[in-house]
Amino acid sequence: MNQVIQTDPEIDKLAIDAVENARALIAESLPNLKRYDKASRKRFTRLFKDPKAISVTVSLTDEVMRITSAKDSVRILRKAAKDSSLAGFGLFNTVGLKLIAAISRVLPKPVLFAVHTQVKLLSKGIILPAESKKLSRQIKKRAKKGIRLNINVLGEAVLGEDEANERFERVMQMMARPEVDYVSVKLSSVASQIISLDRKGTLDRVSEKLRHIYRTSISTNTFVNLDMEEFRDLRLTVDAFKLVLNEGEFKNLYAGLVLQAYLPESHEVFAELVEWSLERNKQSGGVIKIRLVKGANLAMEKAEAELHGWVAAPYKSKADVDASYSRLLDTALRPEHAKAVRIGVASHNLFHIAFALEIAKKRNVMEQLDLEMLEGMANPEALAIAKRSMRILLYAPVTRADDFASAVAYLVRRLDENTAVENYLRSSFEIGTNPEKFKEQSDRFLDSASQRHEISTKSIRHKNHKFQIDETFENAPNADITKLDFLSKLDKEIAAVLKLPIKEIPIVIDGKEIFDRIQVEGNDPGDNAKVWYKYSVAKSSDIDSAVKIAKKSVEDWNQSGANVRAEILKKFAQIAHDEQEETIAIMSRDAGKTVSEADPEVSEAIDFANYYALSAISLDLERQSSPVGVVVVVPPWNFPYAIPTGGICAALAAGNTVIFKSAPETVATSWQLVNQLWKAGVPKNVLQFVSTQDNEVGQALISHEDVNAVILTGGYSTALLFSSWKNELNLLAETSGKNSMVLTACCDIDIAVKDLVQSAFGHAGQKCSAASLAIVDKNIYENPNFKKQLIDAVKSLKVGPGYNYSTTVGPIIKSAESNLHRALTQLDEGESWLLKPEQIDEAGLLWSPGVKTGVKPGSWSHHNEWFGPVLAIMVSPDLETSVSWQNATDYGLTAGIQSLDPKECEYWIENVEAGNLYVNRGVTGAIVNRQPFGGWRRSSVGATAKAGGANYVATLRNWNQMNHFLPMKEAANKWLKSTGTLAIDHSGLSVEQNIQRYRKFKKGFLVRIESGTSKDELDFLNWLKMDLGVITRLSSDSLIPGLANLVVESADEFANHAKEFDRVRWLSAEVPPVNELMINGISCDRRPVTSRGDIEISRWFLEQSVSITQHRYGNTNAGPKPGCVGLKF
Repeated sequence: MNQVIQTDPEIDKLAIDAVENARALIAESLPNLKRYDKASRKRFTRLFKDPKAISVTVSLTDEVMRITSAKDSVRILRKAAKDSSLAGFGLFNTVGLKLIAAISRVLPKPVLFAVHTQVKLLSKGIILPAESKKLSRQIKKRAKKGIRLNINVLGEAVLGEDEANERFERVMQMMARPEVDYVSVKLSSVASQIISLDRKGTLDRVSEKLRHIYRTSISTNTFVNLDMEEFRDLRLTVDAFKLVLNEGEFKNLYAGLVLQAYLPESHEVFAELVEWSLERNKQSGGVIKIRLVKGANLAMEKAEAELHGWVAAPYKSKADVDASYSRLLDTALRPEHAKAVRIGVASHNLFHIAFALEIAKKRNVMEQLDLEMLEGMANPEALAIAKRSMRILLYAPVTRADDFASAVAYLVRRLDENTAVENYLRSSFEIGTNPEKFKEQSDRFLDSASQRHEISTKSIRHKNHKFQIDETFENAPNADITKLDFLSKLDKEIAAVLKLPIKEIPIVIDGKEIFDRIQVEGNDPGDNAKVWYKYSVAKSSDIDSAVKIAKKSVEDWNQSGANVRAEILKKFAQIAHDEQEETIAIMSRDAGKTVSEADPEVSEAIDFANYYALSAISLDLERQSSPVGVVVVVPPWNFPYAIPTGGICAALAAGNTVIFKSAPETVATSWQLVNQLWKAGVPKNVLQFVSTQDNEVGQALISHEDVNAVILTGGYSTALLFSSWKNELNLLAETSGKNSMVLTACCDIDIAVKDLVQSAFGHAGQKCSAASLAIVDKNIYENPNFKKQLIDAVKSLKVGPGYNYSTTVGPIIKSAESNLHRALTQLDEGESWLLKPEQIDEAGLLWSPGVKTGVKPGSWSHHNEWFGPVLAIMVSPDLETSVSWQNATDYGLTAGIQSLDPKECEYWIENVEAGNLYVNRGVTGAIVNRQPFGGWRRSSVGATAKAGGANYVATLRNWNQMNHFLPMKEAANKWLKSTGTLAIDHSGLSVEQNIQRYRKFKKGFLVRIESGTSKDELDFLNWLKMDLGVITRLSSDSLIPGLANLVVESADEFANHAKEFDRVRWLSAEVPPVNELMINGISCDRRPVTSRGDIEISRWFLEQSVSITQHRYGNTNAGPKPGCVGLKF
């Protein structure tokens, strides 16, 4: 670790001189104002007066420019025009906007041509044309004024290796042009596989690209500057820069890179680069340049940190960033390293520029200094500096005419940055004529100069933030892969797991470890199914023993109280956090999960434990309820840690005992989990570990007469099988999903493809929430960029074992069978492969991802789930058709939409039928409390509720039956007012809205009653129907006096009748036909009506989670903001 360079108090008085120098520069720049500059400044000044004007401008420059469908694009245009005002746009522009908006209804294409032309015209000086003649003219024009250009090639988002190579070639071609002598390159734009976790592999890949760039730099005499954008790329960029420039071929090459003042780490890195460069200069005479910027990616850094639960890396305030910048100027412009390190001072703030000039003059290092600005953002100031015969360089983004829409992100980011309240540019338009503005900015500068001595240079992101479970719920953060201690521990744990000798895992009944049973092999799916452990499976007598112990232990565990149980679960959460690296390593080998897929499981498990612990306390469980009893938890192999944690912790928090039946494919992960729970203090008679084979022993456990509930996460067919074993089985199941993402004509293709690929192929498509289907608007599908980006992104995914850091798609868990085998190997009529999946290993567990198109409505691929790395594409004529296709399956788990049109998003939100909705983001990765998880129709079975939501723990208690309707109704109405009718966001995020709301069942309930059904229960059912609009139909096996609309039918007739409804509520002492109902896709809730109105009322509505991205490139003032409302009666 390098010591930062200390500040020099001797130059403090130069800050006063800098203010006067800045005043002179401002005065010198005023005569340089051209008509274009005056008009531009007038436009910006108006924008600042109307908060809506900025979002309207973003809409015009981003959304209207990106949408390729004319009719959809003009719809966005009309919305923007409607929101425009005289204050924000002036009379001419406001009238013009409203006029062309009206004309757009008749002449959409000419209007759009006019808008595109105008946007390009207004950005003419900010984004330059890449075409040779046009760019050459601009470079020569600037050269005549003594100004050089630093060329940055913009283009489409880099989602795959083809686009990275194409951008790389365009950079090389740009460097070969005789008029170009200075370029900026961002490593992530020329190499697609930037995987922060794969430090060595990524460094090797980008270094190879960098060598080619530097060779061209030498042959063309073009200076190359390495841009910096995301915090996670800081170390990679610095390491690649040093590694390649240390090689003999480049030992004296003059090259540079950027450091961002908004990162405290930049001070330490600067010192490191100085020390390294001095040594290099001594050896070879080589010189480097460090371009000092304040940083332009602040919004996205904050967005990423907020979503992942990290502390944002940048300084907290603009004042701190300015102080950091002043400090860098002080420590950079020094004679002791001037011969080895040149400095580019890149800023529009004339006070900081003047400070740099004063420091350089005082220390006699003017030759060390270059002054830099953005092309088109401060032309008069740049000319004023040039007229002083000082070196001035303008950072100039360039793009081809046909790529202009892809450059829009740059415009949006600059607009966001430059319109921030504290930004110097915002004031600069009036600073020469408004003394108050001058004083405001000079005071800010003087503060930054004095604060440079005190500003911390310690990492904010990597500060010791101790993880702690509190009395209030807060989501656990994801692991931060920029932290070296985490990476070091992970390396060790993965190495240890891979070296493990074959170990044996017992069953554990009443604390006794039992090994002398049939043993089954546990395989490594990433290594041709190699055996790496063995586990014991129970025999029939073990089942009886375990259930007997569990039943006997219920009373004492329940009597311990919710608070005692909560403390144990919180202790487990802390252990899970402390051992996260070990757990991730085990999952990577056991389930084939990549680190990026395994890590969120640990966070989710921590959240489940903490949330359910607090939920049990808040529910006041001891009042009016008792535990369900013995609960068997049957989790899936695809989420082998988080999902069993959720089921176990909910059951334990509710006062039940648990028998944990591990998924046969991932017993090693289950063993890790159960030991952590025991370590936390869960008694071994309360939680038992009983693995079974899928045979009569497993059946005996599920169907045991003393098992009171089974929590299943698995396929609907498994739920149906369990139900056939025991008709009265209390099965709470989250089951299958045939999930799709709709891409409308108004989507951002780059973001849509990125989210779609992650949703389809994360964990090799083996998620119940995975998007195995994309429903793409015809306009998007026929856009060449869509297929180009999709194919490039998918074929660039690296397939391999989960524990290889370079892997982005891991193995499937076992050899493809049934649906998955068909999806991987067969096409139906009219279908074709955009990318055909290929088997990579001998065991048939590693498959390259596949994409099939031509999928027809009603086809096998439209309706069937397959759990593997295949994406099917349907092409739709419009949004209404897309929604109807999305709703046409038997399931309703997750669903997504990509659209920049808020009206489209709102239509979709109100009409799509699924439990978890995702707007302009991926459809996987539900987080506890943010997006409680659970589906509709055949995606949910039994009397269950959304996992990670407020109602889940309550499903694991038996609530007292209602005796009096009126007090129950009062409690129910109170819940409706405070919760049920509202659309509530508990997440508290600014960049993502996470709404929880309730919806009515469309076809309602068939309710089975009997002659013994009480008047209070009948009054309740009538209130539901008449006052709340819940569709109900009453059924009985005999006539009941006073109920005119009662349907009298047998249980068999009832099962057939139920097909007309969404759900069955069984309030009769008869044996319900549960299995017959399930065959028809109908769930049966057999719980009596409870006296707790707040508990009972939620059972009559559907839960829904709606997650909406609320930013564009981190800018929360941009992007669609669709509304989402609660229940209405």
